[in-house]
Amino acid sequence: MTAASALTAALIIGISLAVIGFFGPALLRHAAPALAKTPRLAATLLVGGILVWPTTLLALSLALAWVLAGPALLPQKAALVCEQCLTAANPFSVESIQTALPTVLLLVIPTVIAAMCTVGIAAQFMARVRCSRSTAARVQHEAYRRPLLGYNVSVVHDHRPWALTFSPRLGGITLSSGAIDQLADDELEAVLAHEQAHMDQRHHIVTALVDSIAAQLRWVPFIREAAEVLPDYLEIAADQQACRKVNTTALVRALLVLGEKKIPTGTIGSAAGTLFAAGPGRIPHLVGSSTGRKGYVPALAAGSQILLLGFVSVIVLLSYAIALLTGCSLP
Repeated sequence: MTAASALTAALIIGISLAVIGFFGPALLRHAAPALAKTPRLAATLLVGGILVWPTTLLALSLALAWVLAGPALLPQKAALVCEQCLTAANPFSVESIQTALPTVLLLVIPTVIAAMCTVGIAAQFMARVRCSRSTAARVQHEAYRRPLLGYNVSVVHDHRPWALTFSPRLGGITLSSGAIDQLADDELEAVLAHEQAHMDQRHHIVTALVDSIAAQLRWVPFIREAAEVLPDYLEIAADQQACRKVNTTALVRALLVLGEKKIPTGTIGSAAGTLFAAGPGRIPHLVGSSTGRKGYVPALAAGSQILLLGFVSVIVLLSYAIALLTGCSLP
């Protein structure tokens, strides 16, 4: 591979990054009809894109270190070790181009930025976990456990109908006495199946992780949009599982009774870390007619771009990982 072809490949990857990063929101909006049919696949696409975009940005900078060679900033022996590691990590035979940019900066700067982002994401994630625990403790304080239609749930005395779920460790399915009183048995079973789906599919972990990443990278339009629409697809996925256990009509009636999200009494601010069985806005997805192949082209376009970026990230990062694990020994 010549240096020119390597730079051309890097340029193509850079363009793909820009297309997904800045035009991705438009693709997601146009792909919504197709994605709503397969919400679990849609959620995988969104989470994968959120993880892949910054990873590819890091990998692109590391790959450029194989092509661009500049003045050495390190002492001579350290520079020789760095050059040996670069050579060992490079899976291609690429000619280098001399530039004014020191090669070591292409390694150090993105690595430091990635480390800082990782620390920030971890801090955000732990803060959300603590907030969820605090919310669950307040809601569960006066709740009592009871079996209900084959589910073990927490019941809170509140005349308003609402149902939500925490992660299993924080109490799981929780609903108000008003919901039990106002929902028919099949409607109640549909709500419980919906909430159980959230726990079965680990939606609490997914939302906490995605929100933590988005908090650090909201300047990327695709990541911001993906984080905002992801909860909708998780709710649709839970609806689909509930409808497989109970009929769709029962779930639609239950959503009408529950109405919009209601924060449990005694909870200050938003109910952090909770997923609600609420929102009449989802009813069109349950009773609407098929949209044919509408949205399939932008969905395939977005998916193929994310797969391409993911493939590039794996090739580059795996090459560096193998080199480091083998002591940067030359083949």
